[in-house]
Amino acid sequence: PLGVYDPLGLIETRDMRRYEIMEIKHGRSAMLGFVHILAIHAGVRLPGYLSQAAGLKFADMPVGCFASLEATPTAGWLQIMIVTAMAETGAGNVPDLPGPSGLAGGPTGLVKAGLLGQPQTADKAPGDIGGEIWQRYADPEERAFKLNAERNNGRAAMLGVTGCLIHELLGVDALYPTGGLGGAAPPPIFS
Repeated sequence: PLGVYDPLGLIETRDMRRYEIMEIKHGRSAMLGFVHILAIHAGVRLPGYLSQAAGLKFADMPVGCFASLEATPTAGWLQIMIVTAMAETGAGNVPDLPGPSGLAGGPTGLVKAGLLGQPQTADKAPGDIGGEIWQRYADPEERAFKLNAERNNGRAAMLGVTGCLIHELLGVDALYPTGGLGGAAPPPIFS
């Protein structure tokens, strides 16, 4: 919907497939990140411990973007990096690994269905890393519309996350930089 802006004509001089793949991946990550910012500011917390060894509960995590990054233990960051690498490479899709029954594919449905994703290969469209459980569109017009909507939402989310981070660096609330209600952010919705 926003069209292509290429005043220098660089698209014809480079292989844009890699850039398309990176834009889609970064957009998806940014959409998840922005939903995380909204949920944390609304007071949504997972039950249980983030780190039992450190005695750190999810409810104890600070609200700020940078504060929560710094409060996450090193082992937590290692787990995040391992799961991300597994999703990028498709290493999590081991067909013989037992998963919960009732999902697509029977007892191995969790992995066989591609919940962790499949590697991006040359025979797939950019961003098509989902397994059997992901929605596919046969109509080319509908598919193009959905892909453009996803890209534009991803672009907006990238700008939104960047704006939240800049607001925090400037010392104001990420979602309410002008002070919100009487100079402070509103109270959490869920507590």
